[in-house]
Amino acid sequence: MTGINYDCAHCGEHHDGTDGSVESPWPALGFRRPDPYLELDTHSRRFHALANNDLCLIDRARGADCFLRAILPIPITGEEATLEYGPWVQISRICYDDYVDHYDDPDHREDYAGQLATAIPGYSGTLSVPVQVCTRGSQRPLLVPDSTFGHQLVRDFYEGIARTEAELRIRSMLLPAADL
Repeated sequence: MTGINYDCAHCGEHHDGTDGSVESPWPALGFRRPDPYLELDTHSRRFHALANNDLCLIDRARGADCFLRAILPIPITGEEATLEYGPWVQISRICYDDYVDHYDDPDHREDYAGQLATAIPGYSGTLSVPVQVCTRGSQRPLLVPDSTFGHQLVRDFYEGIARTEAELRIRSMLLPAADL
């Protein structure tokens, strides 16, 4: 396959022929909100949830569900390149409050237990995948799936995927989708 062309939502530029290298990175495959937020009706979103590009809280009768956006890199077999997903992860309220308290601290390093809160295309049952959430100062946290959890996403994280598979995934997510 040839390089991937895309319009970057982050910098606003058009990128031609990206190959996943440091000099010409692929786009991160991001998700606007966690799946539980997307499942809310309009009233619940308006009156019982708060969300921005990095954080999300949903008030429930039993307490708040807390989410943050992170990075999940999938290595490309035999290369330095990675396919980066930008999924949401659910963490405890205590961890969420700690993360928010240190949000602007460039030296903050902490690990939290979490669970994916985004259905990742091409994988079934990703909402059940346990992860370690590793904060990295001012960068989005890095996710590390539990190596003992039997799931294809976990295997791909530790073993990698082929370049052609990564490019197919990127191209499929870059296809225009109907606004609902």
